[in-house]
Amino acid sequence: MKKLIFAFLAYSNLNAQTDLPKFENDTLYTSYGYKVYKGLNLKIGTGSMPDGDFKFIRVNANSMFAYHSTTGYQGLANQANSFKREYSGLKFEVKKIMERGTKKNGYVYYAKIMATIVGYEIDIENAIKNGEIEVPEEFMPKKETQTIELKQTISPADELKKFKELLDSGVITQEEFDNQKKKILEK
Repeated sequence: MKKLIFAFLAYSNLNAQTDLPKFENDTLYTSYGYKVYKGLNLKIGTGSMPDGDFKFIRVNANSMFAYHSTTGYQGLANQANSFKREYSGLKFEVKKIMERGTKKNGYVYYAKIMATIVGYEIDIENAIKNGEIEVPEEFMPKKETQTIELKQTISPADELKKFKELLDSGVITQEEFDNQKKKILEK
């Protein structure tokens, strides 16, 4: 029996606490330990949408600049309201922290920023997770390596066939084949 080992990376929040994120005394304490408050200059990262625009930084839905349509914008619903990729790398001041939701269903926290005269809201948790806002390295989601062991069973007939092919092609000698055959049949 042969064993194959596969490893994969999973993003996890090693700093996470059960009571975070929370909004307290005009400060949002994110699940990553990063604090967001009015007056903080947030550095914009990279948009996570295929075209480079931002999925978690959008025009405020109540803004007079928000695009509303039942058919979408160029076939993409709400695409017109996304923060544009040209803002990557720039800093914007947090004007306000907003909390939406209910205790029963949970809350989502937004930071309001202004770009020219248009107000945008940032879904803070998702923007951090997806790299749409840059935070110091110690507050980035940590990568955790997990190992999964998969066992692959190869039948004795398959093993014998493999060694017979090696014998026929001249890679192993008759003696080596006989030794392997004996080991396989003893299992």
